[in-house]
Amino acid sequence: MKRDDMNIDEIVRHYLPRAPQAEVDAAGETVLKRIREMRFQAEPATSAATGAKKTTNAEWMQDFHVGLLVAVVELQGYGDPVRITLKMEEVLEAPIVSGTWVFVNLRIMEKLGLVSSTPVDPQKPQESDQQYYAITESGREALANALALRDRVAERVRRPRLAGA
Repeated sequence: MKRDDMNIDEIVRHYLPRAPQAEVDAAGETVLKRIREMRFQAEPATSAATGAKKTTNAEWMQDFHVGLLVAVVELQGYGDPVRITLKMEEVLEAPIVSGTWVFVNLRIMEKLGLVSSTPVDPQKPQESDQQYYAITESGREALANALALRDRVAERVRRPRLAGA
């Protein structure tokens, strides 16, 4: 039996031409942007910029808050309150961290724009205890500032002081 049909590769090349790489990259960026907006419920850039100005001052942050943000970062957007609590115990090397305090502080930090949340189950977006938390750019800045402040204080403590100075 002899086939006069074109090879499948020839058919694909003929009827489905390749898109230019620039178009492929642009489409990929569009899809990625939409996924991120859906995943982390992105805010408009203007309100995020305003929030960043308000929240980058990290002098108010205690070790608990720094540990909370570090735990959120380490869980890479897949931390629910329970996992974040367990990760905080590891980060702070403290056997007991109150899950209630973690949850309350996550909600406060979300209002401040330091973290964002997305529902674990998209069908149940109203269940506030069933959220994944991710750090925002403003949260990264606040965490960096808090860690830098701690480094400066630690350096000052390590530096010997001269008598009479």
